[in-house]
Amino acid sequence: MVGDEGVGRLAEAQACLSGVRDTRRSQRARQQRSEPRVPLLVVLGLISFSSAIAIRIPDPLSPLIARDLGVTVETAALLASAYAFPYALAQPVLGPLADALGKARVIKVCLAVVAAATLAGWLAPDYGTLAASRVVAGAASGGAIPICFAIVGDRFDYAHRQVALARVLAAAVTGQLFGSVASGAIGDAFGWRAPFLVSLTISAAALAATILALRPRADATRKPFTLAGARAGYAQVLANPRAPICYATVFCGGLANYGVFPHLAHLFEMRGVGGVREAGFAVGGFGVGGILFSFAVGAILKRIGMFAMMRLGGVIAGSALATLALTQAWQAAAGAFVAIGVGFYMVHNSMQTQASELAPSARGSAMALHACFFFLGIALGPPVTGLGFATIGPTPTLLALAAFASVIGATSAALLTARGARG
Repeated sequence: MVGDEGVGRLAEAQACLSGVRDTRRSQRARQQRSEPRVPLLVVLGLISFSSAIAIRIPDPLSPLIARDLGVTVETAALLASAYAFPYALAQPVLGPLADALGKARVIKVCLAVVAAATLAGWLAPDYGTLAASRVVAGAASGGAIPICFAIVGDRFDYAHRQVALARVLAAAVTGQLFGSVASGAIGDAFGWRAPFLVSLTISAAALAATILALRPRADATRKPFTLAGARAGYAQVLANPRAPICYATVFCGGLANYGVFPHLAHLFEMRGVGGVREAGFAVGGFGVGGILFSFAVGAILKRIGMFAMMRLGGVIAGSALATLALTQAWQAAAGAFVAIGVGFYMVHNSMQTQASELAPSARGSAMALHACFFFLGIALGPPVTGLGFATIGPTPTLLALAAFASVIGATSAALLTARGARG
């Protein structure tokens, strides 16, 4: 009897100790979610910054790549699509995979693949190898920025989340700005391969920082990845009647606003107003517009609300594209791109917010589809724009895109209002 009583007391002590450990673990997890962690945001910002640079690097370089590798400028411009299509198509897999295997682990693997693919692009002996490297980099890069946003949602409570998301978004927009400007300036001075080397260096730094500082959550609960589970999550999202509006809007926005990026240097050359360097500065204006929007969004929403902001954003983007069609000076084009960036993010940021509420219990799937449709639009934009340039000419093509961009915000706002969306 005494032995049994001793065993019982020992078991009670072990259970008590286990309970204390669980309580401390839970307290650490709650503290992790409620207090913004500057080192985590720095790492996520570096990941987003490096990924955004990798996206934009070839945009101003199309004429240089075409001349060096013996292809047409239109063919060289398709490198943007070679990156964007696999980025979009990988989203439906990477989102559920990150939930199952761990977001930190998936990001590390994806960054390693991006770095390796960028190295292959830097050394590419021909256009086919370069295009293949962009396909691989695009697919892997889909495991960077979208999953960074998901990590913020996991590790920051709602009171701190908006500020944290804004900081990561600012890093991504800054990467777009740096990638466009630096690529044009460095490419003009040292050739098209030099910007790829810069991107490779920054990707390697982001990978090293991620390996050293990004740790899995201690309180994470993960379910095994299954196709049935992924399908169920996406079915729940698409059952919302607002889902087609959200995804169609970001698709159209990507097509209308991003299609001219890789054609701009060639357009400047045809007009005799500049080339690769000037195109890099002009496209960089889009990132400046995004940063300006990030500072002003709170005041805009407070004054006019989400749906009015969407309508205004479409008008601003469309007017700026029309200015780009009619202006000759590259400096005016750069100013137009600042306005395009502001108008685009007025609509796009609103769609991000709407998409996050389509299915709260399947938010990861909803945001994966958001990125998927957005990058499908980005991928389709350059060939559509290139076809327009070759058939009806640059000015009519840009005016058509301007008209298209002008109605996107108003149309989506009206449709969402009719379906009872919150503004």
